[in-house]
Amino acid sequence: MATTRTKEREAARGRFGKQRSNALEDRLARIMRSAFAAGEIAYVGGLEAPLRHAIRAGLCLAGWRWIDAERAAQATVEGALCRAGAERPAWAEGQREWTIQGGTLIERTRCATCHKKLTGEQRKFCSRPCNNRWHARLLRLRETTEDAATWIAINSI
Repeated sequence: MATTRTKEREAARGRFGKQRSNALEDRLARIMRSAFAAGEIAYVGGLEAPLRHAIRAGLCLAGWRWIDAERAAQATVEGALCRAGAERPAWAEGQREWTIQGGTLIERTRCATCHKKLTGEQRKFCSRPCNNRWHARLLRLRETTEDAATWIAINSI
């Protein structure tokens, strides 16, 4: 029995057809793995956006409606990511605070919240209020929907 995710992907293939879609997913997965092995990308899924864009653009130029092309491109690239063995990093790994090497934090010279110069023993924040603002913002991001998180991230720069 197919999972809900598989059913959604099958539906999104639209006019692609299963055989054509499978062949394209295999080809994209090979491209992703070879670019990763060659050191051209740091993560096997690092080509997700350009591949999705290229597929969507090609389908739009072939006469597909944008939304149908987007859904087919998303489903195809997701299938290729699965075949390539890509795993999305955890949310925390995408944040600026993530370590460069095991245990080595990014050295800061400015406050993460207000960008004031750090002095003495200060490592990330210039004051307790900046620390509190930063952590309150992270809490809001973690507990909100994707659209609201995007709004918070854009409007708090």
